Amino acid sequence: MSEPADKLPTSFPDAAQAPPTARAGTPVEEIEGRLEDIVNTIQEFAALRFGARAQVGYDGDIVDAVAAGVNFLGEELDASFSEIERRVADRTEELLIATKEAGRRALHDQLTGLPNRVLFWEHLSLRVKLARRRKTGFAVLFLDVDSFKLINDTLGHAAGDQLLVDLALRLHSALRVGDIAARVGGDEFLILFDEVASAEAALVVAERLNQALRLPYSIGTKRRIVTASLGVAVGPDGFHTADAVVAAADSAMYEAKRRGGGRCVLNTGDAQDRLDRPPAGETRD
Repeated sequence: MSEPADKLPTSFPDAAQAPPTARAGTPVEEIEGRLEDIVNTIQEFAALRFGARAQVGYDGDIVDAVAAGVNFLGEELDASFSEIERRVADRTEELLIATKEAGRRALHDQLTGLPNRVLFWEHLSLRVKLARRRKTGFAVLFLDVDSFKLINDTLGHAAGDQLLVDLALRLHSALRVGDIAARVGGDEFLILFDEVASAEAALVVAERLNQALRLPYSIGTKRRIVTASLGVAVGPDGFHTADAVVAAADSAMYEAKRRGGGRCVLNTGDAQDRLDRPPAGETRD
């Protein structure tokens, strides 16, 4: 007696949609081998090797269905892991950029972009250590802007900041290869001349720099001439640390201010015996 028409199947599953029953007569050894292949594939996934795939046959039995499911899981894991790797790579790059920027900020002045005191001391300390290996000497220039407080008080801090930025640009553009300029606080700057043939040569370079700084600046709505006092100390003779060189240049700078500012003074090691380079147009004191 035939079954009612409404109980007959309307479609038949293909191999990928096999019913959850094993094909009758399949050798146990063959099924065990196929299951072992599936287990090995899952173990590969556990080792983060998501390219592994279990073999799917044409029988369409339950083992093939499990293998197909495992392969689908592998594809999903592979895609997810690739996305995680991409995000990790992107985040790592962002962190590297942020770390680099943080390092730059830690070693550079935020207003002018010049190296700060820490970075300058590193360069100068290294140059002092290398002094015995170099045939030529080096020099440090300590620069202080004359009447900077008056500019801040009369024109405002924004005008003072802009003056410092413009002055820093002139310093940077006037440097030779190997030289370094740094803002070390307020209106104070330090410059390391990496190679100088003599004390007099250092003073000539300092005066050339001073003349570039004396060109008019746009401050507020007017063009103004701003001068600076510069003290120069030449090494390595008598200087064994960065602090000693800077202290000598600082002392010479204060001597330049005492003499009216707008000039370069070279510290020769004796407070009573300094070479003075007066501004252009003036005679030596």
